[in-house]
Amino acid sequence: MSAARVPHRSARWAALCACLAALGPASLLRAGETPTAEAILGHMREVYASLGSYSDQGSIVREYSATSSDRHAFATLFTRKPRHFLLDFHKQGGDRYVIWGDPDAFHTWWKATGQVSDYPNPDNVNAFNLSDVPTAGLASKLPPLLYPKAPLPGVLTHFSDPTLEASESIGGQDCYRLAGHAFDVYGATGRQVNDRKLTLWIDTKSFLLRQLREERQAAAGAIDRTTTTYEPQANPVLTEHSMQFTPPNGH
Repeated sequence: MSAARVPHRSARWAALCACLAALGPASLLRAGETPTAEAILGHMREVYASLGSYSDQGSIVREYSATSSDRHAFATLFTRKPRHFLLDFHKQGGDRYVIWGDPDAFHTWWKATGQVSDYPNPDNVNAFNLSDVPTAGLASKLPPLLYPKAPLPGVLTHFSDPTLEASESIGGQDCYRLAGHAFDVYGATGRQVNDRKLTLWIDTKSFLLRQLREERQAAAGAIDRTTTTYEPQANPVLTEHSMQFTPPNGH
């Protein structure tokens, strides 16, 4: 992969680079150099893999045309030791899907079907792999970053030719904007499918993901764009009680 440099290095951008050099490991940047997309992505992955706890609230907006879109909401809670996880997805229109985990297993509940599924250790990855559609793709975004040793395919698993485009503010926070292409791979054949443009906004201070946008080719006059926005917190204090979930009576 080739490293792209930002074409216009303003004083503000240089200051951000200096901040990144101070915060990141020695391998991330050398003083005075523009950061590369690969270095930023690598450090982001290191940050998520090292988190003791994590929380967020966010939204997913799926656009179909200039006047047609869906908007969903979600929240995530995570602790590494002891292992607990909760992803609570609320779909526009009233549907809901929850993934939760404890030291012994992961579980899912889908309001539309009333079904509860349990995935005991060690065969627990399908709690995420089978949840991508009912969560509008959310299950394959952050979990592979939080559990990097697990065989979880995701939108960032195959991110080709990333380039660093600029700095940009998301929710009042300065972010590095990276762009490239993502694709999926059929395990049996290795065939690449579902190619789409992928843009990431990574916080310049925390290196947490603040926004992710997937754009696919669409028919004339149509749009196929999904934007996931996060309000993340690194290492918040979380209680075990806050991460427990009990499906509603009668599902």
